[in-house]
Amino acid sequence: MSRTPSPDVMATTGSDSLPAGEGAASRRSRLAWVLLAAAGLLGVLVPLTLSAATGGLSIPHNDAWSYSRIAQTFGSTGGIELLGWNRSALFGLFIVLGPLARWLVAQHLFVAVLGVVALAAVYDLVAPSVGRARAALAVLIVAIWPGFGLLTTSFMLDVPAMAAIMVCLAVGRRALRSGSLVLLAVSMAVGFWGFTIREQALAAPAAVLAVATVTAWRSRRRRDWIAVAGAGAILLTAVVGFELWRQSFGAGDPPVLAVPESLAKVGGRILVQGYFVLALGAAPAVLLVARPWRWGRGALLASAAAAGVALWTVYRYGTKNFFVGNYLDPAGPYWAAGHGRPAAIFPSVLWWLIVALACGSGVLLAGVLTRQLRRVDPVLGTFGALMVLGNLATALTGQNLFDRYWLLLLPTLLAIVLSERTGLPPTPPRHPTLARVAERLPAAAALAGLAVVSLMITAAGLAYDSARWNAAEHLVATGVPAVDVDAGLEWNGYHSAVGMSPPGSWIFPGNRSCYLVSVAERPGEDAAMVWTYRPLLVAGNARLWVYGDDCP
Repeated sequence: MSRTPSPDVMATTGSDSLPAGEGAASRRSRLAWVLLAAAGLLGVLVPLTLSAATGGLSIPHNDAWSYSRIAQTFGSTGGIELLGWNRSALFGLFIVLGPLARWLVAQHLFVAVLGVVALAAVYDLVAPSVGRARAALAVLIVAIWPGFGLLTTSFMLDVPAMAAIMVCLAVGRRALRSGSLVLLAVSMAVGFWGFTIREQALAAPAAVLAVATVTAWRSRRRRDWIAVAGAGAILLTAVVGFELWRQSFGAGDPPVLAVPESLAKVGGRILVQGYFVLALGAAPAVLLVARPWRWGRGALLASAAAAGVALWTVYRYGTKNFFVGNYLDPAGPYWAAGHGRPAAIFPSVLWWLIVALACGSGVLLAGVLTRQLRRVDPVLGTFGALMVLGNLATALTGQNLFDRYWLLLLPTLLAIVLSERTGLPPTPPRHPTLARVAERLPAAAALAGLAVVSLMITAAGLAYDSARWNAAEHLVATGVPAVDVDAGLEWNGYHSAVGMSPPGSWIFPGNRSCYLVSVAERPGEDAAMVWTYRPLLVAGNARLWVYGDDCP
């Protein structure tokens, strides 16, 4: 005997009638696909289009002048020649390209593909904790991280290392849940490949092995202990072997270690600035789930403490230096690679809003973490702790720490934040649809705002790089040798005869500054040429001054 469902458990779409639960699942599925498509568009496709339109696909960017030249040599000759600007492991990035590494466009497209892989892995990693729709939102938030678009269109190491890390963690967690030795081996292999790109990627397989060790200890099964010990031994052997092989090429760029006078001061500043960089990136998720009026005393006290830290940080460093910098900077990304400081790409009011969003999100984030931190997935939690310690160690040994180094922690943070359930209010609202829209409006506004900021940073970086490169090429076309033009780090390094010597010195033997391409005008000096460009590609007006000196 059948029974017809009552109207209140039915959902109608067109002519089809589905149970309400299935209808909601279908809407969440469609929303997830929309968010994933937006992530691919804003994080990869639009930046690629902008790069192609400016000629950025065929020129090196930032530190990648060295990586691209090393890769080109390998792709053309099969040999490896280092250039004194290659501190990271690096080799794994270009060896897998083989002969394709000889072309800059192929290098950049390869990184863009790895950007898609990284975003897909983030989805797989976050979905078990937060569901498909929120996992797709997490992917979109990662894709609009300020600077992600630039990183996916250059031969920088950040996105390739991120792809390896996220895949290693996602596959490793599946291996732990299913007990699959094959998946564990795949996770270790991908993690090792990430290590051959950037050493910090070793945190991913280390996190998987740490959780696997705890699992083996709890299970007391001999098979589990053998699997963990075997995987760890093989990984350690591969890491040591690779490092010995890499060091055999010489011409390295070892970091200069210098312990700061005040470890507490430097460590505190790095952690605070890193926290607010992450708070800014995670702002849409934080504003979506934070309901402080429903929190307990502990969460409210944590938020109050974060508010005090935010006020102190603004007072201590001001808004201009609020973030650690490099990509997230009022003057645009990595402007120090050129000569002079460009005019700010962000109006002062907009930059104030960016800082205010970071502070507000940071205040709410403290409360959310207080409530949710104990529920973090063990693999993600272990990896996150290792990355925080690694960044802190980097700063405490006197090395530069940039905002993009915190990007790897964003997926872990989003998995924690988005696992928070907003719950129902004590009294149902009179207009539930309007109430839901009102609750989600701040998150939507933050999402849109960060997307605009990210696109501005991408456009500014591509415009600045292309303008300097084009001005230098114009001089070369008139008969000036490329090594006599000083157009910034990328041009100087890419055209130098032997690279940087001594390593890390910014000195290129054989190069001369007969012509200097600068974004800053020199009062009282006549420029040989003035080059104009749009700092946001379609908006603004900026100039480069080319000063010429007679070289013997």
